[in-house]
Amino acid sequence: MPLVINPNDRTKVVDRTDSLIQIPNTVGITNILGLFTPTFSSQKTVEITRTKRGSTLLEDRNWDERNQTIAGRQRDSLLLKIPHFPADDAITPNDIDGIVSANSMAEAAELESVANVRADKMFDLREAHGLTLEAARMQLITAGTVYAPNGTVSTNYYTEFGITREEIGVDLAGATDPRADFADAKKAVRAGLTGGQAGTIRRFVVLASDSFFNALLLNPYVTDAMKSERSTQSLDVLLGAPQALAQDARFEYVDLFGITFINAGAAGYEDADGDFVPFVPEGDAYMMPVGVRDMFKTYFAPANRFGTINRRAQGSYWFEYMNEKDDIIEIMTEQNFLNALLNPGAIVRLYLDI
Repeated sequence: MPLVINPNDRTKVVDRTDSLIQIPNTVGITNILGLFTPTFSSQKTVEITRTKRGSTLLEDRNWDERNQTIAGRQRDSLLLKIPHFPADDAITPNDIDGIVSANSMAEAAELESVANVRADKMFDLREAHGLTLEAARMQLITAGTVYAPNGTVSTNYYTEFGITREEIGVDLAGATDPRADFADAKKAVRAGLTGGQAGTIRRFVVLASDSFFNALLLNPYVTDAMKSERSTQSLDVLLGAPQALAQDARFEYVDLFGITFINAGAAGYEDADGDFVPFVPEGDAYMMPVGVRDMFKTYFAPANRFGTINRRAQGSYWFEYMNEKDDIIEIMTEQNFLNALLNPGAIVRLYLDI
C-alpha cells in the first residue's frame, strides 16, 4: 500500500487502502425472472388494442330448425402516454483540478481526468435509471399502477380493465393447513388469465416480503411436512437456509404446494433519509404466473431530440455537450418507458391473516 500524508497530522504518514465506494442495494428481481417483454416504440403514446371473446357452447338443433349463431368479438383500446425520465449532470474543471485519482492504489499519485470522472458519472446515472425502471416494474406488480410520482401520467390497470384485484389472507402463524388458501390463490390466477394471454403457465411464483416468507418457513404444517420428507429442500427449510435464486444469496426461494416462493425482501431502495424501503410491503406477497406470453410489457419511447423522434426507441440515451467557453461538459440522459400489465386479474395479493 502507498504511503500518504496523515490528514489529521501532517507530520506523519499512513498507508492508504483501496477506495471504498458505497453503492445502494439495487436488485433487479424482475430481470432474474424475465417477466417483462421490451417493446421499442417510435412514439410517446401507445395504443393497446383489446379483443374480448365470449365462450360459447353449441346446442343441438332439429334438422329443420334455424342454426345457432355466435356473438361477435368486442373490441376496444387503451391509449397510454409513456412517461419521461430525464437526469442531467456535468463535468467541470473543479472536478479534475488538483484532484487525486484514488480508484485504485496504483493510481494514488495520479491526478483525476475527464475520462475517469465521466466513467463515474455514467455509472451513477445508469444506476439511477436502472433502479427507476425496477421500482416502476415492482409498483406495477404490487399496485397495478404506472410509476409517475409527479403525476405526469396516471394509469391504474385494474381501473382500466374494470376489475378488482383478488386478495386472500393466509394464516401462517397457527397450525392451520395453508394449502387451501394457496389453492384458492392459484385458482384465482387461472381465472384471471383472459383473452390472448390465456396461454401456458410454466410455474406459479410468489414474490414475498421477509415477514411473509419467514412465516411460511416457520408454519407448523410446513415444518411437520418437511420432517417427513427426505430431500435437500426439506433439510434447507428445517435449517433455515433455503436455496439462493439465480446464484444470488440475497434472494432465497422454496418450492411448496406447486408454487415457487421467493423472498423479495432484499429488493428495494434507499429513501432521502437513507432508510431502506422494500418493494414488497411487509406482510404481503404477490402470486403471478410465469411463462404467459406478453403479460408484462415495457414500452420505450425515443428521446426528445430531432435526431431520434419518429425513430425506433432505444432503452436509454446519453448526450454530451462541451460549451463554447470550454468550462463545462454537460451530460444529459433520459429513459422513457411505460410498464404495462395486460392481465391484471392474474396477479393475486396474499397477506398474513393474523
